[in-house]
Amino acid sequence: MHGRMAGAATVLAALLALSGGCTHRTPTTDPAMIAALQPPAPPAPGPSYRIQIGDQLHVRFLYQPDMSEELPVRPDGRISLLATGELDVVGLTPTELERLIVERSSAHLREPEVTVIVTKLGERRVYVGGEVARPGYVDLLPDMTPLQAVLQSGGFKTTAKLESVLLITPGPDGRFQAARLNMQQVLDGVPERVRLHTNDVVYVPRTWIADMDLTVDQYVRGLVPAFPRVGAGYSLSQ
Repeated sequence: MHGRMAGAATVLAALLALSGGCTHRTPTTDPAMIAALQPPAPPAPGPSYRIQIGDQLHVRFLYQPDMSEELPVRPDGRISLLATGELDVVGLTPTELERLIVERSSAHLREPEVTVIVTKLGERRVYVGGEVARPGYVDLLPDMTPLQAVLQSGGFKTTAKLESVLLITPGPDGRFQAARLNMQQVLDGVPERVRLHTNDVVYVPRTWIADMDLTVDQYVRGLVPAFPRVGAGYSLSQ
């Protein structure tokens, strides 16, 4: 009983934070809002898991044990093996990576047999900054949307410019992509189609953002230590 009361209180607090921080009130019976408040289901373990940055991999060569290695997936999405050299591994399943390693190492290894085991999952976080109640990192859940990330950060402040929220995605090459999101439309009932990825930044401005380049350089870089340095390339979309 106490658990149910605590859960209800948490949902009520999130609704109050959201309704108090927006210039437009959305009925709590709105199906889109109710769906946004529901935490995504945890990922089901199994062979369909796709490798991410920061994961720790154990690559085992059955007949060439001296080639076996345990190593992390680097921020550029790659690993480097003695038997293969550089490999892009982010987004692959362990089984797909096993086939790739066998293909690349067959030129100088006799009938290699490879097993890849993910021994440790990398950190899954996104950063939410600007006009939200609690700016900072939040844990990235499967299929998390920008609104869900904002709710995890306490909701919008009354000073938030909901029509000009930025979604910024750093790339492994020092570049990034930035897109403007109209969160007012989401609160009005338009379903969210955007899903967040590891290290994305959701930035909620106080005023309309006319120059996204300038906003990233002046505000976002100082908040996120891992963000690409000033002078890196831009790829911006409206």
